[in-house]
Amino acid sequence: MQRAAWLSILVVSLGCQDPGTDAAPVSPPPPPAVAAPAPVPPPAPVFAPIHPRRVVIISEDGLRPDVIDETLTPTHVRLMSQGATAREAKTIPQSDTLPSHASMLSGFAASAHGLWWNSLQPDRGFIHVPTVFSIARAHGLSTAMFVGKPKLRHIARPGAVDHFERPSYLCGGVSRRAAAYFIEKKPDLMFVHFSDPDEDGHAFGWMSERYRVAVGHSDRCLERVIAAIDDSGLGDSTLIIVTADHGGHGRHHSGGNDPVNREIPWIARGPGIAPGASLDTPIVTVDTAATVLAALRLPAPPKMIGLPKLTFTP
Repeated sequence: MQRAAWLSILVVSLGCQDPGTDAAPVSPPPPPAVAAPAPVPPPAPVFAPIHPRRVVIISEDGLRPDVIDETLTPTHVRLMSQGATAREAKTIPQSDTLPSHASMLSGFAASAHGLWWNSLQPDRGFIHVPTVFSIARAHGLSTAMFVGKPKLRHIARPGAVDHFERPSYLCGGVSRRAAAYFIEKKPDLMFVHFSDPDEDGHAFGWMSERYRVAVGHSDRCLERVIAAIDDSGLGDSTLIIVTADHGGHGRHHSGGNDPVNREIPWIARGPGIAPGASLDTPIVTVDTAATVLAALRLPAPPKMIGLPKLTFTP
């Protein structure tokens, strides 16, 4: 009896023992298989238009590049930060309003375009060579000019400009009408001309306090036109070129022998132009016309001396 009880206790005791390290290890069950995530296709590329769909040229008569600063001309400085600025730009030796603008908008020297005088003389007719406007119209594009000085009518050859308007002499009226017209009509090519810096340069002297006040007015007029372009929803596809016809010193600007008379600003903002870029190649005002034609994919006329200063790709 005692032996049977002892055997029972032994069996129970062995059954309750920890198997210890000699027991075979038990592996945990493998985790459930997880399906690999499906590959995510890359987003469709978004291409910004490299060739602008429209061009707006804004010329500030008599604006010297060295008057531009953050305090007096914040719109110009902001535009420079958004686009490219020429380190060196100058007009033709005939540094007067009509011949200089004729070269700016045709790409030809004064000896070729024929507008070597500097006043409105209707009996002398129109510019002798093709302009950016006549070439644009020949290819079905819409064109417009808003000017402060009537003598610029000599550049608007018959049939070349859909809308020519001189709303006022100073830039307030010109900028308001140009801004409204751009929003309403959305022209493919538009030229805007401000007279203010030149007016007070002649009256009070270039770089005088009154000249600086006029430059400030021109800056605010520039802001109005740029705001209209951006508010229209077309800012990202529009090339804006801001420049001038000549500089000046004292109360004069005629005579290309004085470098300060020929020095002009040249600022460009538009698709494909790196913000804050610097254009190291010297620019002459005839290059403005060539750059406009290249931007709009229009052919340059034979014997045009201007060269594109911005690179556009398809």
